[in-house]
Amino acid sequence: MSHRPRVSHSILYEWFAPLYDLGVWLLALPLGGEAAIREKVIEKASPLNGMKTLEIFSGTASLSLLAARRGASPIAFDISTGMLKAARFKAARSDLKLNLVRGDAAMLPFGEGEFDRVIVSMGLHETEPSTVPQILKESYRVLKDGGRLILFDFYGAEEGGPRVMQSLFFTFAEGETAKAWVRTDVQAIVSGTGFKNFKREFLHRRAFQLLTAEKR
Repeated sequence: MSHRPRVSHSILYEWFAPLYDLGVWLLALPLGGEAAIREKVIEKASPLNGMKTLEIFSGTASLSLLAARRGASPIAFDISTGMLKAARFKAARSDLKLNLVRGDAAMLPFGEGEFDRVIVSMGLHETEPSTVPQILKESYRVLKDGGRLILFDFYGAEEGGPRVMQSLFFTFAEGETAKAWVRTDVQAIVSGTGFKNFKREFLHRRAFQLLTAEKR
């Protein structure tokens, strides 16, 4: 994951990178499992054969590796050296080609129109609200005309039990940026950036949103 301005979280990701995948696997169990969630996200990027993909907030690059298995040429982009080290190990173990780049998601080190797909998964809720539009502008810039943005992240869960559980999780595991994120009008920002053909679906009682948009 990238552009995490909160120093404490950046340090935590460096320390816990080797255990990150285990943590995600455990947290995803009540949601039907990590594999099912990641398959939903990667399906929105299909077809991928021959496509050049950029995964922002890549973490250990699980989605980039799925894209590689489907014939894509992926770049996994993250600010955490620990996460990228774990991603490199996973790619080698899987015998998959994966390019890894470290940097800030608000200043992508790529030229205009380099990518067919940009995937932004579970990272924007960790950024300051004022930075979100800039990251989406950069995503738009590096996409080719006709390229697709795929965004997966939290949404405001349904009232009752789901909302209470989400609020507790944010309080103890995520922090104020996550609370601000679920109040963000993502469609307005994405559309204001220039993306067209905005589509969105909600998962797990609206606790998550999965959206796509295209550069036209």
